[in-house]
Amino acid sequence: MAGVICPACRTENTDDETLCKKCGMLLAEADESRPAEIREPAPAPEEPAAVRCPACGADVPDPANLVCVECLEPLTRRPAARTRRGDGALRLVFAGQAVDVPQPGSVLLGRDPGHSPVAALFARHDNVSRRHASVGVGTDGRGWVRDEHSTNGTFVNNTPVPGGQTAALAHGDRLRIASDVVAVVEFGPGGPS
Repeated sequence: MAGVICPACRTENTDDETLCKKCGMLLAEADESRPAEIREPAPAPEEPAAVRCPACGADVPDPANLVCVECLEPLTRRPAARTRRGDGALRLVFAGQAVDVPQPGSVLLGRDPGHSPVAALFARHDNVSRRHASVGVGTDGRGWVRDEHSTNGTFVNNTPVPGGQTAALAHGDRLRIASDVVAVVEFGPGGPS
């Protein structure tokens, strides 16, 4: 039996999953009006050019990686296009470094460069899990965080988010990953206050 195809990364998920198992995208945004058996996946996005690590020459499996998965050296590249926060998109500000989350969309926070596009941000924090938490914005502009069964917890304004569960995010919230990695939540105009 066919499952739900993620609108962001095209991964097939089971019908009972609410978030994509690969990218964390909210699956409720998928076309629910058609039975799962006859949903057709959207055309595959155009493949980006192959990326190689400038330090060791290894193939980089995901062009969004910030570090090489072989030698763990930082990857240099053109700055990625940033989502304009005037449309209600979410930004997490970690000690002067920002992580932008597009609307709709999600970002996995953690130390695993194979899954988290912002893994370099957490590389020196051994208490952050490899797949710690997913942060996203739905089509309605509402922000959320989901703890991915992390070892040391995810907290919104010092309130723990139970493993596997989702909590709402609003402008000005403090998102804490483990014991010492803190971000301030910012929304552009039109986002939740």
